[in-house]
Order: sequence, then C-alpha cells, then structure tokens
Amino acid sequence: MGSVNFITHADVLQLIAKRTAEDCIIFLSGPTSRKTPLSLLRMKDVIAVNGSVQYLLNNNVKPFLYLLTDVRFLHRRREDFYNFSRNSQFTIVNLDVYEQASVDDQKYIEENCLIIRSFYRREKGGFLKKIKFNILKRVHKALLISVPLSKRGRLAGFCKDISIGYCSCHTIAYTA
Repeated sequence: MGSVNFITHADVLQLIAKRTAEDCIIFLSGPTSRKTPLSLLRMKDVIAVNGSVQYLLNNNVKPFLYLLTDVRFLHRRREDFYNFSRNSQFTIVNLDVYEQASVDDQKYIEENCLIIRSFYRREKGGFLKKIKFNILKRVHKALLISVPLSKRGRLAGFCKDISIGYCSCHTIAYTA
C-alpha cells in the first residue's frame, strides 16, 4: 500500500457541481427506509450506505453517492460492493475500509472511489491528543469538536468539510 490520495476540496466541489437536486436523501438499510416513496427517491440525489443500495437498484434508482463505511461489508459481500459502486454516480469509502481491503480491492478503490480520512479512531485520548484537537479546531473552522477536560470524557465531533476529514462516529451525516 502506497500513499493514499484522500478526497480533496476540488473533489467536493465536483460532487456539488454534479448534483441534480437542491437537497438529498440519506438512504439507510433499515425497514423504515423502504417507506420512502420511490417517486421521491427518483427526484432527489440519494446517498446510500453499505447494503442499502440493493433496494434502490432493484427499483431502478441510481444512487448519486454510495458510501461504504463497514469493513465487514466489503469482506462478506465483495461482489455487491463492486456492483453497487459501478452503479452509483460516485463512491466514497473511509480509510478503515481501504486499509483492510485486499491489494486488488485497494487498487479498485484508488482508481474508482474517493477516500475520506478520519480525525480520530478512538473517542478517548490523553493530554497530548486533547492539545492536538484543540489546535486543529482553531485551524479548521469547519471542525466542530468538543474536547473534554476529563480523562474519561469522550471526544465528540463533526466536520462540515469532508476534504479535511471526518470525525469517527456511527452516523454518515458527514457526507451530506
């Protein structure tokens, strides 16, 4: 694995320029997602996560953006990943997925996907980590992060510009 080319601000501007609707729908794989009218999904740009793309493709809805954040999905459903990626306008994977992918999968990701970096992998950290994030949030105004004083406190953050990174979390709102 060589050096990784992360998503850039120019990439983000390209995504914005390619939008077809003023707003988007973040489509997840839960049962309530299927209650979203297909007509609405066809009118909006859809950001689909992990395995939720299957429902969209089965109903002739091409995702604007396919986001893969689950390493297990790539390992267990590799062919689905390739199918979903090829049938979406854009594909974004996080660094964890890229790092744990096979050499062949890494090559595909490098050539066909955008890769996002994370600011942190663990929500807890020592004194130096707290200093680092306090400096980063002053440098990057798009980084909204709460750095607790307590050693037991957890970092909680959000970044409004995915080209500088995202905060590790179990939500995909950072892509919207």
